[in-house]
Amino acid sequence: MLEPVYSKIRLNQTAEGVSFIHLQIFEYLLRARYYSRHWSYCYQCQSQVPPRSGHCSACRICILRRDHHCRLLGRCVGFHNYRPFLCLLLHAAGVLLHISVLLGPALSALLRAQTPLHTAALLLLPWLMLLTGRVSLAQFALAFVTDTCVAGALLCGAGLLFHGMLLLRGQTTWEWARGQHAYDLGLSRNLQAALGPRWVLVWLWPFLASPLPGDGITFQTTADVGLMAS
Repeated sequence: MLEPVYSKIRLNQTAEGVSFIHLQIFEYLLRARYYSRHWSYCYQCQSQVPPRSGHCSACRICILRRDHHCRLLGRCVGFHNYRPFLCLLLHAAGVLLHISVLLGPALSALLRAQTPLHTAALLLLPWLMLLTGRVSLAQFALAFVTDTCVAGALLCGAGLLFHGMLLLRGQTTWEWARGQHAYDLGLSRNLQAALGPRWVLVWLWPFLASPLPGDGITFQTTADVGLMAS
């Protein structure tokens, strides 16, 4: 397909050089061939999108290396903010767990003074206990805050474990759901691809200077690593 166009360009050469319009056509066809092999077409955005990108119906745009749309944050998690998202899960789980431990002795003293049925109702239905006048406002606040912190710590911890698994495998949530392992480069390279060369330190501060090795458009695959090793 490209050879006839290239021949026309050579035939239209003049003293000033190759015709600019023919160069544009040639460049367009080269890009079209590359896109057709490596990129995909987004019908919502009506444009070509790089590998591992995905369209988000909530954000109404294609996201580079899209992982998922986080409804708690109100935005997509992708190539540029995956590292802060992981650190947010880690730090939030740690803070919520720490608060739960601090409130534990006070809540334990409150529950020991109650019957088992009253204790279960206070932990599971604190709002109902407050509305029926079975507990004071201070007791309700203590039970409600503790319940919220424990539930939040469990939620963030579960999310951190799940995304940690994806991180070690070099996958996104979309790729995990479809059983794709094309971008698994090994443990060390997977960590560096998502967190940068200083991946150990960025867990403490996600905004530490640790540039990502890629650009979010092109990605090394397992096959590429195999070819380089051979």
